[in-house]
Amino acid sequence: MKRTGGMAAAALLLVAMVLVTFVHAARPLDRSTIDKAVTQGSISIDKHDKHPYHTPTGLFIQERASKQLPGPGQHFSFGALVTWERIHQILDSLPDAKLVLLIRHGQAVSNYLSDVLGPDDWFKWETKCGYTDANGTSWGIFDADLTDMGQAEADALNSMLKDGSWFNTLTAGKPARAVVSPLSRCLETATIALKDLPLVEYNIEENVRETLGEDTCDARRAASDPTGDDKAHLQGVCKFEMGLRSKFPQFLFNITPPHRYMVEDAAGNVNGGDDDPTGPSRREGFGLLADKDTLWTEERETQGHQTKRALSFLRDLWTFAPEKVVFVVTHSGFTRSVLLAVGREPYRPQNTELVPLLVQRVQLSSVAL
Repeated sequence: MKRTGGMAAAALLLVAMVLVTFVHAARPLDRSTIDKAVTQGSISIDKHDKHPYHTPTGLFIQERASKQLPGPGQHFSFGALVTWERIHQILDSLPDAKLVLLIRHGQAVSNYLSDVLGPDDWFKWETKCGYTDANGTSWGIFDADLTDMGQAEADALNSMLKDGSWFNTLTAGKPARAVVSPLSRCLETATIALKDLPLVEYNIEENVRETLGEDTCDARRAASDPTGDDKAHLQGVCKFEMGLRSKFPQFLFNITPPHRYMVEDAAGNVNGGDDDPTGPSRREGFGLLADKDTLWTEERETQGHQTKRALSFLRDLWTFAPEKVVFVVTHSGFTRSVLLAVGREPYRPQNTELVPLLVQRVQLSSVAL
């Protein structure tokens, strides 16, 4: 992608708006607002839902999506309706629970072009590898990078987490790790937004990718550079020169495909695939499922399939991450699917918006699936 002075100027003009949004998010809720929004008795888990993961209700304003409250944006106290001290008290009191902090990536080229072109014209280009505008500026759509504005958004979030001490508030001093989508816009966002934060580990995870298929911005590049005999094999829907390991040397891109073998559970049932997200994980850890992108197809992923993928991620999160606090740098579609997977209403965050989610894993034998 060629960046222009006009694009940089637009980013500088808009960054002040971003910073104002983050300042508002840091403003604490007063006691009357908390008391009006939630009482201790309303913080409960619905025992009648059929999900293997439950989430307490009444903690975050993002739960009210169907009531059009709130609109997307970085909310006061990241949407907390009670104090963060209270949230951590609940987290500590619930067995097998985690605080998952979902962060959508900053503005990407694909986001910018869809806004500028409008839905009708963008529909003509979203399956292409690139776009050249009337001024001769070329934009890469495949595995879309952040725009200057997207970088500014990520930097503003980093200032809030680090300089505004929100990292300490969100984690309450607990060890925390980061799990990041392998698409470039998320890797760039994580590099900027989580810079200099005391995270115990970073993991790249295939299952937290955006809705798969059709749109080339959601296809990923291979981990390895497409050279020599592997060039034709590693090139996906669009050609690229740098694989993930060369483009993002600060991250490790492990390949952790699921084992394909017969598993017998305690009840004597045999499962021969990796299709059951409620069963045990058959992977060795977080990572890519293969060097090349084996998930993207020309057909768009269904909501049901993506929710199942979110359940697989949650299973692996409880398997491979002992920390009770996890930052997940991901996408709007996957954020929606994680919320659906735990029985919450779908919610579409804005770029670099942080959506908190307190999740408890329950015994599968006690849940009617």
